[in-house]
Amino acid sequence: MGGRPAHHLWQAYTRDAPQPLTPQPGIANDVSGLNATAMRTVAVAADSAAALRQLRQLLDTARARHLPVAIAGAQHSMGGHTVAAGGMRLVMRPFRYLHLDTVSNLLTVGSGAHWADVIPYLNRHGRAVATMQSDNAFSIGGSLSVNCHGWQPNQPPIAATVESMRVLLADGRLLTCSRQQNQQLFRLTLGGYGLFGIIIDARLRTVPNALYTYQRVAGPAEEYLVNYRRYVDANPRVQLAYGRLNVTKEHFLEESTLNFFVVHQAASPYADLPEPGLANLKRAVFVGSKRDAYGKQLRWDLEQVFTRNEVGKTFSRNQIMNESPALYLNRSTGQTDILHEYFIPARHYNHFRRVLQRCIPRHQADLLNVTLRNVYADHDTFLPYAREEVFGFVLFFNQALTPAAEADMIALTRKLITEAERLGGTYYLPYRLHATPAQLQRAYPRFQEFLQLKQKYDPQAVFQNQFYQQYRVETRNDQL
Repeated sequence: MGGRPAHHLWQAYTRDAPQPLTPQPGIANDVSGLNATAMRTVAVAADSAAALRQLRQLLDTARARHLPVAIAGAQHSMGGHTVAAGGMRLVMRPFRYLHLDTVSNLLTVGSGAHWADVIPYLNRHGRAVATMQSDNAFSIGGSLSVNCHGWQPNQPPIAATVESMRVLLADGRLLTCSRQQNQQLFRLTLGGYGLFGIIIDARLRTVPNALYTYQRVAGPAEEYLVNYRRYVDANPRVQLAYGRLNVTKEHFLEESTLNFFVVHQAASPYADLPEPGLANLKRAVFVGSKRDAYGKQLRWDLEQVFTRNEVGKTFSRNQIMNESPALYLNRSTGQTDILHEYFIPARHYNHFRRVLQRCIPRHQADLLNVTLRNVYADHDTFLPYAREEVFGFVLFFNQALTPAAEADMIALTRKLITEAERLGGTYYLPYRLHATPAQLQRAYPRFQEFLQLKQKYDPQAVFQNQFYQQYRVETRNDQL
């Protein structure tokens, strides 16, 4: 690579020096950097018995002093879901034990563990995660609390893989929850954003760590669904799949790639788990696409070349899923990166794609990436975002840290939620709290019942966060 591409990438790399971050004592935040909140942070003990004693003592204190308690794992949600002003934040990260039952192939995992802990552990036993996000930096407790999904096609979200979990309630009771035991609490805690109790651990179903062959199909974005039906739906050997849409100005959301992995053979129980390569180059390519038309075109072109060269190569499931989001995390002052996700019924895929083509260029936010994920209906959680087969449009924006940019993002978000609703779709709740109360209520029509049941399990509202604090008040007022 020479000439202009090399010069552009070198400039992007040199501008990307990490900014020194000095944590402010007594201030908690999340990955967005937009939710700085004054509160006490407490790390939970790694030992199970010690942690339970510690948590019960902290909950006693919270009830006696009327302090809100927020729960944090990797803190990758973006709407203040892990903070509550003036309260305590319980960081579950140290609580990360792992045990695989080699007869049932169920993994018992502490809620503070990250997928980056789980994947190497399962790899040693020839097993792999059934459902998770596309990156490994998220905690298990957080993943269950947002009911995550990923590249696992034609599957419901992660809740479907949970056999049972233990939940510590605000009054100190420790309950085992499953589809047979404490069913209502099971449904409320999965996708419940930490508002019903502390997930202590969970028993998750695992799958074999097979070897997969990578395949891709490039074509017009309007034909993506047709290609998906032909190459993924029609082939039960496809185990992972995702799509990308072109975000360049000249071909904005008009071109697509369908990327999928087909079972090749069973992997060795001790298959290698190498670190992904070319990290600096990949990051320079991504950073160089921010607010730069040439950079976006270069990134799309390089991705096409790279993925074409990968066709036919084999990778273990664990190798594919063991990716870190460090390649994409913002390091620059004066800006942040924001995620949206909209779940659109399959039949309306092209309708919503055209909505994005019309709406996004009218706003200031810089769209960096669009990923497409298929999700089947969720029958396990109280607030499902997928009530039928949907395609998730994952939108990754760069946003300036100015009041004008924030106001513009709010306007764009509300417009896209309205359009998704018109098509029978929903939006994902872990992100910025820009939806109006009425939009939330329409997208999740059982939200008022969700709040009422919180009073049943947590009558003093010990467990709180900004998401709860905002919509608890506003949705009630909106109904008046």
